[in-house]
Amino acid sequence: PSLFSELLSNDTFMSDPIPTFALACGIAIFLAHPGDARADQVWVEPLRPSSNESDWYPRGIEVHRGEVKQFDARQLRIKPSDDGDELVFAAARVLWIEREQVSELESEAMRLFAEGEYSSSLLKLPDILGAKPPIWRQQWVTMMAAVAAWKSGRGKIALELVSQLDRRPLPPVAVAWSPIAWTNRSPNPSAIAAAEARLADPSPLVQLVAASWLLSSPKRSEATAVLKQLESQPRPTLSKLARVLTWRAATPPEVIESADHWEASINQLPMVLQTGPLTLLVDKLRAAGESDRAERLRWSLELTPIHPHYASFPSRRSQ
Repeated sequence: PSLFSELLSNDTFMSDPIPTFALACGIAIFLAHPGDARADQVWVEPLRPSSNESDWYPRGIEVHRGEVKQFDARQLRIKPSDDGDELVFAAARVLWIEREQVSELESEAMRLFAEGEYSSSLLKLPDILGAKPPIWRQQWVTMMAAVAAWKSGRGKIALELVSQLDRRPLPPVAVAWSPIAWTNRSPNPSAIAAAEARLADPSPLVQLVAASWLLSSPKRSEATAVLKQLESQPRPTLSKLARVLTWRAATPPEVIESADHWEASINQLPMVLQTGPLTLLVDKLRAAGESDRAERLRWSLELTPIHPHYASFPSRRSQ
């Protein structure tokens, strides 16, 4: 909290309209049910069919109710509400979690975030962490705060929070809602300055986020070079996202030529990582004049969302 307070006093407020869909598409879960659910709810990607199984009918997202016992970069363990045997899922299959109970302070922070009051939401982080929630919950709330910092023009705070989070392994769902710039919108000056200062950061996740901010700046070539290096990262989640982010530098003819391959590549990603890349592809297709195909993908995100309540999130309705 002391470092957070110091950064908070030194940064400048700005309005950052750049959307971060990886977080926005799920946070409304907490707003819809701030604490009245009977159990934690976990949304899990269905197992993909084996070579001997038909993939003619898509499998639905699994929803499990119970008490989350553990959630880290490797796995999630949940004790079902029906007193059945404990269930264990690979962390890469976890799409989202709705908590059984959300404190009044957390609920208020998330409400403010959903209403676009990012600065007010951000200010509640020290008190939330002071209550010492489980580690996975601290990661969850802190990444929301990193996005709030980015959206309120406080790039320095956002990158520092990401750096602190990246000191221990993160579940893919936490990485997925990092404050990554998936579209080619102009970043605000504070984001550019903060990203330039940390483009060579020891944290690979900070490098990824910083490079994404610089892809729409004069430092585009340096950012692309960092992403190329991250493609060989031993952490598969980061290497895959780095490869996707390099597509932002593609010209319209390259987009048209590569779109089929890109879409197939996105479909091979764990479902939890697909929302940001699909948002990028929609943006690039629009810019390349492929508006019909872009709309098809956009509607697929809204009508068959990867994360629960994606289409009902307030920020989505205004896009």
